[in-house]
Amino acid sequence: MLSLKVSQSGKLFIKKARIKKIEQAKKERIEAVGKIEKAWDTDEIFLREASKILEPHKNWDNTEIFAVALATWKRFREARQPIKADTFKAFCQVLNLKWEDVAENDVERRKNLSEAPEIFNFYGRTKELAEIQQWLIKERCRLVVIHGIGGIGKSALARHLVDKIADKYDYLIWLSLTSAPPFLEILIKLIHFLSKGEKESGDISQIIQYLDNYKCLIVMDGWEEVADDDSEDYANYSVFVDRVAKEAHKSSLLLLSRTITPNIEILEGKLVRLKRLKVLDYEEATKILRAEGIYATDSELEEFSKRYSNPWILKRIARKVQNVSLDLSDFLENTSIYVDDVITEFLDQQFQELSKVETTLIYWVALRRNSATWHQLVQDSHQVFSYNQLFKVLDDLIAKRSFIVKNTEDITTLYILDPVILKYTTERFVKENSREIFQVINSKKIDYSELFIIHSFITEYPKDEELNQEQIRRIVKPIQKMLLTELRIQEQDLEEELKQVLSLLKDKELSLEYAYQNISYLISACKKSSLEDI
Repeated sequence: MLSLKVSQSGKLFIKKARIKKIEQAKKERIEAVGKIEKAWDTDEIFLREASKILEPHKNWDNTEIFAVALATWKRFREARQPIKADTFKAFCQVLNLKWEDVAENDVERRKNLSEAPEIFNFYGRTKELAEIQQWLIKERCRLVVIHGIGGIGKSALARHLVDKIADKYDYLIWLSLTSAPPFLEILIKLIHFLSKGEKESGDISQIIQYLDNYKCLIVMDGWEEVADDDSEDYANYSVFVDRVAKEAHKSSLLLLSRTITPNIEILEGKLVRLKRLKVLDYEEATKILRAEGIYATDSELEEFSKRYSNPWILKRIARKVQNVSLDLSDFLENTSIYVDDVITEFLDQQFQELSKVETTLIYWVALRRNSATWHQLVQDSHQVFSYNQLFKVLDDLIAKRSFIVKNTEDITTLYILDPVILKYTTERFVKENSREIFQVINSKKIDYSELFIIHSFITEYPKDEELNQEQIRRIVKPIQKMLLTELRIQEQDLEEELKQVLSLLKDKELSLEYAYQNISYLISACKKSSLEDI
């Protein structure tokens, strides 16, 4: 066998033997030099003695470079990854342990969940669990994709499912793609795992052969991290998934992703299933809240779960309410939607994965404050999108990206955003517009890609006075305040600066209706502020 991996029980043996060895070495050190230096490196003991076993013909007493690396020693004692068998046995010898007692047995070697997340409490998703289990076990689908927006619970669902069905497979491995590992690295891991450490290299055809010889379940978590059309690695990943989906074998690949890429979508069929995770229902959310120690009335729990419908965000806000020791009723009464810096960064990362046209359409939905109909979006964005473009982008944001949701409770279908995403998107829209208008004021130049050119701050079709007042309050006035802060000037001075922007727009002799209207709204806001101060 080329390599060995420490079992979970072996990890405990190593911990105890390591402490015993260090205490013994300390005693010998004190006897030799009379004290223990603060900078004394305990790991050096094991690296030095293992080197003497591996290469006994060399003198290892006066060197800082050893036959085995510190990283290998850490992988060994933390039971993270397999290491070379001879090094494994040398470490065991140093610790006075039998390697057979420390190494994974045959059953353990067939299951590797070292890269899977730990799940301590899992609630709900009963229907989704049953459906995906049916696809994998009964229908023996070759490829199952669980997708949905970040924080929706893809990894938690998959881990809970895997724990339930692990005994149905000969081999089970969970691979994290979070750090976008090169495909070769994943290929080597799979070959090494499926050969039980006997092979260090191979190709996709060999993996397919293993998948046909044994019943295997491979989980790849974080597909969106490797999805890059310009990457050779992504091409290799795609070939692998394509072959697993199309070629005959007795195994399954479970893919977790924030989005559905075209190469995955085209595979959907009898033996390839896609499952989009939606927000938790009220009962599921309530179980999570109670597990987090939140106790309140049914109506308060329902209101809280409506505001924070994403499971990750729900748990985060619930813990913050607990930390401050607030009654839920007090929190709900005095806050609308709470979004902290961590949630903002979490959503920033997901917005960076969107194309410019997708972000543009999300802004249009946000401007409507969750009241957008299809015909309103057509009218609002006609300067930016053709009818067909709008149809495609909206479909992608609903079905592939899971950013926009359809509300079909009313007679007319409305396109809406999750409450937290709505708040985040509105604040992002305000900040970007403020920054770009600030740049135009300073540079006296327009590059025609600015948001205030392709978006209206106030929607006009159909005329809705209540919505328009909310748009002034949430869009126009916050932009005005940010500009005043950035430019460090008064309302009347900002009004003059904005009038120069209007003149700049006129000079371009282009149809910049939105831009002209938006700057006019800001000027009007300045005038009203000045009058209010009198």
